[in-house]
Amino acid sequence: MALRSILFAFFAITLLIISVEASPFQPNDSSPEGIVLKVYKDFAWEVVMSGPYDGLMQQPQIVLEKYFDEKLTSLILKDQACAKKEGMCNLDFLPIWDSQDPSAGDLTVEKTNKPNIIAVTFRYPSIDKKIELKYQVTKTKKGWRISNISGKDWSLLSILSSPQ
Repeated sequence: MALRSILFAFFAITLLIISVEASPFQPNDSSPEGIVLKVYKDFAWEVVMSGPYDGLMQQPQIVLEKYFDEKLTSLILKDQACAKKEGMCNLDFLPIWDSQDPSAGDLTVEKTNKPNIIAVTFRYPSIDKKIELKYQVTKTKKGWRISNISGKDWSLLSILSSPQ
C-alpha cells in the first residue's frame, strides 16, 4: 500500500512538472512584453469587427494610461481633440495594426536583445504580407508602459508630435 502511494505521488509530481514545462510562457501585464500582449488581447476585436466602436486610439485617458506612458497618452489625447474639431489630424491609421483596414494572422509578441524593445509580427492574410512592429516600453510608476510604436517607415511618437 505504501509503495502504491509513493508511485502515485511520483507520477502525479512528474505529470505536474511536465505540464508546467510544456505550457507556453505567458508574461504578466507588469513585464515589458506583457503590456504589449495586453494591448493585443484587449483590442484584437479591431481586426474582426467594423462599426462605430471606439478602438484603442479613441479611448479615454483612463484607458490609454493602462497601456501608454504619460507622454504618448498626452499626444494621443491631443490628436483625439484635434480630430473632433477637424475630422482627422495626424493619425489616420491604427498603429497596432499598421493599417487603416486591419487584419492579422499568426501574431507573435517577443522579447528582443534590448530589454525595452518588444517585437510584434503578424501577417495580413489577404495578401500574405508580414508586418513587423517594434514597441518601445518604459518602466513607470504604474508599471511598464508603451512609449512608442514603430513600423517600417513610421514612428507613432513622430507622427503625433508633428504640427497639426
